[in-house]
Amino acid sequence: MSFKEQVQAVTRNTSRHGDVHSVELQQTFEADTSAVWDALTSPDAMSQWFDVLSGDLKQGGRYSLEGSQHSGTIKTCHAPNSLVVTWEYGDDVSTVSLSLSPTGSGTLLKLVHEVADNEHWENFGPAATGVGWDGAFYSLWLYLQGDSRSNPEEMAQMATSPEGLEFITDTANSWRNAHIASGEDQAKAEGMAERTAKFYRGEEF
Repeated sequence: MSFKEQVQAVTRNTSRHGDVHSVELQQTFEADTSAVWDALTSPDAMSQWFDVLSGDLKQGGRYSLEGSQHSGTIKTCHAPNSLVVTWEYGDDVSTVSLSLSPTGSGTLLKLVHEVADNEHWENFGPAATGVGWDGAFYSLWLYLQGDSRSNPEEMAQMATSPEGLEFITDTANSWRNAHIASGEDQAKAEGMAERTAKFYRGEEF
């Protein structure tokens, strides 16, 4: 699957409930549910496509990710169908929920990241969270296909290629469209997405 095809493979939605924004991605992966669950929870698997995972990996335990320096608490864990964790970086705490459902062609993965309505959101909107998860979904797809390009180091290099930079632009624009569809002002959503794309591309904004 190319970067372009990956953009089209994901369904994106965003919504607001009080002072919390939900950023949602869904994609069907050509693998059975147990294989997708293992990719999302096994330290060995995670190191091959996402990050080095460690901690007390059970409900109520704490986990940490070495590269991104995120950590959190495992709030809910029902293998192989649902996982809810806090997503912590310094004083910033949000919630990530994963649900897996078998389909006729594999497994539908739904990720919902709930973030606060704060200054960061006002500047960057849903793409700030969404673009990063878009990249992770592509890396996961590569891993499940047995493609070694899922390796975090190779993915980081790919992100700076012309195709990778275009992927950033395309996913930011897709989040812009989802944001507008949720009721956000078009000009405001466009500004947020443009700033996010520039940030991920390493440009001044």
